[in-house]
Amino acid sequence: MTALMAITSTTLIAQTTAPATASAKRAAAGAPMASTVPVKLPKLWHSEGSKHDFRVEVTNDLFKAEWVNLPPVPAKQGAYIRTECRRAGPKWVGTSKLKMVFAVSNAPPGQDTKLCELTVRFEVDSISTEKIAGYSETLKDFDVNTCKVRSSKWAEFAWTPKK
Repeated sequence: MTALMAITSTTLIAQTTAPATASAKRAAAGAPMASTVPVKLPKLWHSEGSKHDFRVEVTNDLFKAEWVNLPPVPAKQGAYIRTECRRAGPKWVGTSKLKMVFAVSNAPPGQDTKLCELTVRFEVDSISTEKIAGYSETLKDFDVNTCKVRSSKWAEFAWTPKK
């Protein structure tokens, strides 16, 4: 999963490309869309893009994921990524709530990081025993000093079972 960050919980940015457009293009091209959940999915999944591991739980109408391999320092500071999506036709649509540590440029030691809370839109388009794929909102321009997103974009993600 690419960096899962964008929209702040208090600021909504409407000038983003809707994932439905990407989904519609994939559907029109014959790309697989989520339809049924396999009976037995692995519990742990890995994002090669972010190097994060996620504990995943899927039912017919709910998809949940939580980041499980947090580095010790951010974990002590309360960092997390928690995703929850509801079934919407052939896919799952929802948000990821995250608390992440960001580097602050030109700050003195001890003040060179900041913990920011964000909410990003998240869409799971396909699930199989080999891959979970979809789109997540990601940061294009972010002000770490105020924890405000200036702009965001949609990015594809793919997770594979943790070996």
